[in-house]
Amino acid sequence: MDLIFLVWIQLLLQKRESILMKYIINFTITFDPDSRLLKLRNKDQLTIELSKPATRLLIELIKNNKNEMPRETLIKHVWEDYGFSPSSATLSNHISELRKAFEALGINKDILITVPRVGFKMEAEIHPETKNKELDTSTDGFGRNDITEDSVVQKKMIKKPAGSYGKKELHRVLKPILALIFILLLIITIITILARERNEEPKPLGTMNKCKIYALGDDYPDPELFSHARIMLSDIEIDCTKENRDIFFMESLSANGLRKTSFMVVCTKNSEMNYKACQNYKRID
Repeated sequence: MDLIFLVWIQLLLQKRESILMKYIINFTITFDPDSRLLKLRNKDQLTIELSKPATRLLIELIKNNKNEMPRETLIKHVWEDYGFSPSSATLSNHISELRKAFEALGINKDILITVPRVGFKMEAEIHPETKNKELDTSTDGFGRNDITEDSVVQKKMIKKPAGSYGKKELHRVLKPILALIFILLLIITIITILARERNEEPKPLGTMNKCKIYALGDDYPDPELFSHARIMLSDIEIDCTKENRDIFFMESLSANGLRKTSFMVVCTKNSEMNYKACQNYKRID
């Protein structure tokens, strides 16, 4: 339970940071993790929406800007910590998605560098900003810390109870309130993450006679994955010529990249095209 709680705390903190922060990349592109959008500054019509895995990957690269990131570390922080079991090909596909997005917005795709036999590195100028920070249009928007009327009012509201009750009384009053807010935020975050992941639909890979084959997890449909699914169907002696079936397939690599695990769920349909039975298969190569 302690480990699960720590994982959810980590997810909560990452979610809170993504809500409060956005990033300016090379002074020209704004990245908003919460909306998953990359866009040119001051040109909102030039916008690209990233997939959820690509968004998590870009956040991880930004946090470690100009540092070499091993493939295993990226796979763990972007997929495994969120309950997914990706392959090395999945990481490469999402790196490609980010490069194409940067290139479409006019930034050299070499902003993401492949480090042979290691992983990837981001080379960029990164400037984090708070979302509610109001930018002066007469400046470049960096390094300002304007004091607004609201902030002055908030400071006065904080000082008043501190003077009336003392610091100890203030802490005693605020502590249960902050704890309640924290618990509510944690519950809302967990529900939101679970709801989003459950809404992910399997991606069609192809059809083999009466079998419709789908990809599970974050794997992108490609001919190689479809070929692996057909080979596993043959190995477990599933006959796709007699009955209608839905096949759900995914692959994952071990942390050291030496072993590949294949998962398959075979669901047989009845005459009304409803599932009458499902069987699970697992193979380790």
